[in-house]
Amino acid sequence: MLCYHRLEGKAGGNLSIEPELFKKQMQELKDRNLAVISMQDFLAWRRGEKTIPPKSVVITIDDGYVSGYTVGFPVLREHGYPATFFIYTEYVNKGGKSMTWEQLAELRDAGMEIGSHTVSHLNLKIKPGKVAGDYDSWLKNEVGTSKEILEDKLGIKVSTIAYPFGLHNEKVHAACRSAGYETGFTTYGQRLGMTAQPFALGRYDVTTKDVRGTDAFTLAVSFEGMMAPGGGDATMAQDAAVSMITEPANGATVNTATPLLKANLATMGAFDPATVKMRVSGVGEVPARFDAASKTISFQMKGNQKLRPGPVTVIVTAKSGARSLEARWNFHYDTGAGAPSAGNSADSGEELPPRRAKR
Repeated sequence: MLCYHRLEGKAGGNLSIEPELFKKQMQELKDRNLAVISMQDFLAWRRGEKTIPPKSVVITIDDGYVSGYTVGFPVLREHGYPATFFIYTEYVNKGGKSMTWEQLAELRDAGMEIGSHTVSHLNLKIKPGKVAGDYDSWLKNEVGTSKEILEDKLGIKVSTIAYPFGLHNEKVHAACRSAGYETGFTTYGQRLGMTAQPFALGRYDVTTKDVRGTDAFTLAVSFEGMMAPGGGDATMAQDAAVSMITEPANGATVNTATPLLKANLATMGAFDPATVKMRVSGVGEVPARFDAASKTISFQMKGNQKLRPGPVTVIVTAKSGARSLEARWNFHYDTGAGAPSAGNSADSGEELPPRRAKR
């Protein structure tokens, strides 16, 4: 799944891409014979209601900048590509570089889909200090009111939301689920299968600054293991914080030096079960057990394999043919803590892009 923001080149800052490069990439999708499908087809496939080609791409454009309409829309229409525009409602009809409701209606009428990007495009994990009231009410408004406004103004059903900055956690997931969304999207690049968590679906964030070497677009459309420059394996890493459920949860605090370490590896895709390994910072490789049926790896810390106080990183690796896979999550061991905190089974910080092969 591709994620774009501003199609303005340097004028759009770090989240922008040159219009000509966007056109080139859309042509490349055609040249590679990749199927560009709608969001609704993707959701229907996840529900088991229809089939889609094995190599399918979904195009999304975030925020509501007018370049999505003036630059993106004509190119998409030329190729017959559907796309989803994730809009934060406070920015509509603001003049300058923002889209108007009339332009959004035209996109809708042309078969483009509209999703929510919240009301004010703020980090959903933390209530801004300037906002009155409690966090829960503010979060409910950000995800719920934006959906209601888009549905009312455009006469549509909004079933998807993209998190501002890609930031989310279980509380955010629950609020989105309660508001009636079917899925939530991050800006973390990953392959999306039926088993991917519905409210932590990754997208490859495409920007001009990534065009050097193996960029996000190339990763997204390759559908193959990536070779490192000069030969050899490229390691494709992903944060367990985004793509899988872990124990302890990502960002949690524990009060024991011997916790149970556990992660579901379903979203890592296909790999050789015999190659799965777990490493713990300050300890090294541990004899973890991998259950192929549930795709769960686990290890009970004990004896001389105790954690040291402070931050802890758990790294899980596996092999898929010539490709190396890696996922990791972080938590904190505090000897003076009370009961272990719930933490987040989603990310606890800024989303990270896939790690690239070392040059």
